[in-house]
Amino acid sequence: MSSIRGTFFKCMMRMQNINPIIHPEMQKKMKQMSAKYSHTKTKKGYILECLQTSAGTKYQRMRKENARLTKKVIYYIHGGCYISGLTYNYRDFCAPFCDLSEGTEIVLLDYKLSPDYIYPVQLNEALDLWNELTEHRHINPGNIILGGDSSGGNLVLALMLHLRDRKREMPNSAFLLSPWTDMTASGESYKTNYQNDVEIGDRKGVFDEETRKMLLDSYLFDYIGDVDRTDPYISPAFADYHNFPPMMLFVGEDEMLLDDTLAVYQKAKKAEVDVTLETQPEMFHSYVLYADYMPESKASYRTLKEFIRKHL
Repeated sequence: MSSIRGTFFKCMMRMQNINPIIHPEMQKKMKQMSAKYSHTKTKKGYILECLQTSAGTKYQRMRKENARLTKKVIYYIHGGCYISGLTYNYRDFCAPFCDLSEGTEIVLLDYKLSPDYIYPVQLNEALDLWNELTEHRHINPGNIILGGDSSGGNLVLALMLHLRDRKREMPNSAFLLSPWTDMTASGESYKTNYQNDVEIGDRKGVFDEETRKMLLDSYLFDYIGDVDRTDPYISPAFADYHNFPPMMLFVGEDEMLLDDTLAVYQKAKKAEVDVTLETQPEMFHSYVLYADYMPESKASYRTLKEFIRKHL
């Protein structure tokens, strides 16, 4: 059973359910909420810079006030269905990583949002920021750790596939929190967890083919445009993972997207990638982000920090 705090927080999350079939108004609300929490007031003891590449890609750079020389970079890409923007909670989530090794800084991509901008705009921006770090700032890719949650996890995988396919040097490692990897919604967990998923499920509904079609036709998938949904750059669940760096994956067992993560894990294992998976019973989508609220999240956050510490 989940903890008392976990159970309470799941009830709170259910009140913000974004299932587009029963809450078609949530696209507008998601944008309003992300705009409300997009302020740039940073944590005490940190320096925050809001920057752009020469090509116009927006990003944020955060480091400790007393940091002198950047030795390592954690390049993080936020989630939000490609609909919600970069908010302060992602900086708060990543800030403690600076304490894991001296000279570590956080770089957060502030990509353009759907439906105004669709694939491959966000992938091009992710690549542009990668080039900014490696070619203009001359940071060795081996000193960069990639991380992302949900759609950000999707973009992290797409970025690494792009680098691998073009025989470019890969990052040191990557961590993925409930990555969204299957834009066909074909995993069995979409059906089995439809009533359990507090964020995009329906506790009174049934995930049949009609429901699946309605979901796939909804605003949640505007990002794709007219691209083939099985394209690995869109749906990394269909990718091959040979020559990938070490990865750490986290997923809640009550997620509809559970199989999105399991598919990547299984394919990475098949490709002999050094990949680790952590699941948490009765937990919801991207639960690790809520380490300040639930013991389940706090436990996985400790595991994540150990993975990052090992690779810094």
